[in-house]
Amino acid sequence: MSKMEKHYRLSEKNIEYIEEVKEKNHLKYNSEALELIIREHRNNSDITTEVMINLIGEKLSEKLKAELLGIKKASNESDKNTQIIIELLNGLFVKSGYKLLATTGDIKCKAIDNATEFVEKRIASKRVAKLDRTY
Repeated sequence: MSKMEKHYRLSEKNIEYIEEVKEKNHLKYNSEALELIIREHRNNSDITTEVMINLIGEKLSEKLKAELLGIKKASNESDKNTQIIIELLNGLFVKSGYKLLATTGDIKCKAIDNATEFVEKRIASKRVAKLDRTY
């Protein structure tokens, strides 16, 4: 590969950088340092957009996986508790001999309102405590 002579205007800061590279790499000429800088720049620029997208996707996937695992565990626990309650209520109804059931649309007792209010306060309290631990 033949070399050509060209003249460029560079800022003083860039010229200082070229000289730094020359000294650091024990090069004889500033042009050799400039070629080294360009070569390194080309090598580092070879990372394509697709590779960057894949890299970002992998990192994002790792973070989301951890977050979703917590949601999955909470969902499983809620499902388990709901199934236990259904089994307990079914056993209670069978043992008591209930044939018909009044729904909350027909009659709503005060205990339902009390239980709902209690559970909502407990959930809000746990949510605030978790936010306090997080921050």
